[in-house]
Amino acid sequence: MVALKSGLKIRKLAATLLLLGSSCIALELHTDPAVAVDPVDAVCSNRMTLSVTGNLKVPYCSNKILDQPDLSVQRAVIVIHGTSRNADDYYQYMEDAAKKAGKLDGTIILAPQFLREEDIESRNPGNDVLFWTNDGWKEGDSSLSTSSNPRPAQVSSYDVVNFMMAKLANRNVFPNLQTIVIAGHSAGGQFTNRFAAGSQEPIVESTVIPMRYIVANPSSYLYMDEKRRVAGTVDKFAIPTAQEKSNCPNYNEYKYGLEKLNSYMQNIGVNKIRSQYAQRQVVYLLGEQDTDPNADSLDKDCPAMLQGKQRFERGTIFYNYLQQYYGSTIQGNHTKVTVPGVAHSGRDMFNSDQGIQQIFGSSPNHHLNHPTQPTYPTSTSNS
Repeated sequence: MVALKSGLKIRKLAATLLLLGSSCIALELHTDPAVAVDPVDAVCSNRMTLSVTGNLKVPYCSNKILDQPDLSVQRAVIVIHGTSRNADDYYQYMEDAAKKAGKLDGTIILAPQFLREEDIESRNPGNDVLFWTNDGWKEGDSSLSTSSNPRPAQVSSYDVVNFMMAKLANRNVFPNLQTIVIAGHSAGGQFTNRFAAGSQEPIVESTVIPMRYIVANPSSYLYMDEKRRVAGTVDKFAIPTAQEKSNCPNYNEYKYGLEKLNSYMQNIGVNKIRSQYAQRQVVYLLGEQDTDPNADSLDKDCPAMLQGKQRFERGTIFYNYLQQYYGSTIQGNHTKVTVPGVAHSGRDMFNSDQGIQQIFGSSPNHHLNHPTQPTYPTSTSNS
């Protein structure tokens, strides 16, 4: 299911020791949160082929093959990795959680892998495999084509998951599928938060496959208007002051807000993003101890800092914001769940009692109609 990991540990240790020798270099790196400078340790062995020019592919780790008919599958879990792009690890976290829940046999676990160009060059997964920038895949930007690694078309990372959902909804392959869960932690939580607002899940009455989104410990969230929390509070919101705007003029640009959307989100449109996000079934799974304001992987750019000082606070504030923006009825579709004693760990979050309940417990009432395969953009988004 997963390619063997290569021996990067010594290289990573050497890089770490080099950074420790220069506080100036370390400080510079902190301005680009959670950048993984090494190529990914392992590339998943499975490939999902996208029906676009050249039949481009995305690696994924799984316990079952996506296109292979399986009567036993009742639940699908799509788990989104973090900045390190370690889809194999995130697949394992979710498999462990499924075993604890006693649901592994009837669950297909899919961990798509959004690679960067250095992964393509170092791991050589094939000249038909898609790759993105470090921030691009998290935000739904289009994949890249470079002179060194040309690709015949560019595809949004969000369309990759739309395409995966369409395959899961094929009743000729998974006739007994009852629910789909999309879960992401850290950068994967950022992906899931924004994808929930812009996914191609139809909002119709006569739907058949329940959907749920698990947003775990992201560094930042997508706000629906210009308001942010009033400094020093967690439940009061206002448009930032003139001074705050001057200090952070891009605070409401995508990925933090709905200004200057990328190509994928522009195609959805601001009004639809706002309306359909309220109708999604979303769980904000927050680690009670994920409170370090100095964590290396924490987004410390000014738009993120306007959302709170650290991840647990940002999640708490965002959930309060949703109630202010949409009204208290949002609690019917959006839920905040705290995981006691857990900090910034995807393994611990998904394998907690709370994580297992939200991922493998009762199905929500919202559904996915059998979607058509999405239309892919062919121009790279630079946002």
